[in-house]
Amino acid sequence: GNHQLFGLDGVLLVEEFLKERRLALTPLVYPPLLDDESPLAPLPYPLPGSAAMLRRFGGEPAGAKTLIGALSRGAHALVFPGGAREVFKRRGEAYQLRWPNASALVRIACRYNATIVPFGGVGGDEFFGSEAYALDTDELLALENSVGEFFRNRTSNLVSLVDGDDFVPPLMLPNGAPRRNYYLFGRPFDTSALTPGNAEACDALYAAVRSSVEQQIEYLLQRRDDDPFDSFPRRIAYETLGAIAPTFENQ
Repeated sequence: GNHQLFGLDGVLLVEEFLKERRLALTPLVYPPLLDDESPLAPLPYPLPGSAAMLRRFGGEPAGAKTLIGALSRGAHALVFPGGAREVFKRRGEAYQLRWPNASALVRIACRYNATIVPFGGVGGDEFFGSEAYALDTDELLALENSVGEFFRNRTSNLVSLVDGDDFVPPLMLPNGAPRRNYYLFGRPFDTSALTPGNAEACDALYAAVRSSVEQQIEYLLQRRDDDPFDSFPRRIAYETLGAIAPTFENQ
């Protein structure tokens, strides 16, 4: 599915699957996030303890070998093809997919007859409000001062899994309350009839999965206006009573 700003959605999904389905996912995580010391130290990103938390939730370094290992042992892998490129979106990119062009993920899934379940999520790209950027990733890297030099030096040798996935968090200027998060899982895609060597079929399935995710994002963006508790103050007031505020009915 799509990754959202600062990657908070991964933790939410893993926790909900444990609570609702008693199912442990294997989230594929941008490798530097699993290091005890951040490549951006002394900047507090990711937050102290993040690596230990991700490992406790079963996080493994994203990559083809890790996905192969997860599927070969029958694990349920949580995959964000856009990776850090979508976590650190630039201005004007809210809810846009930044996936690789190649269908390698589908080829790996076919190899193990894995079922692909596309999902879309919204809310996370508006955690700080609407387009609440002071400086985005590209703007920080382009700074001709010590700040830009710091980020360029610290990230130039990091692993890259998607074009433009620079490990540089944008500088945000909050202009609103966090939006409610919504997730929708679509029709599963069975890969058992495909072979990894059939490039045309794998490309077609990859395009279909991507299209499904985009459709779910669009649906959620439209339907959340029907949620009587989308408003942050109203939802918090309701949930202080100990119950989760209901949302719109999925159609």
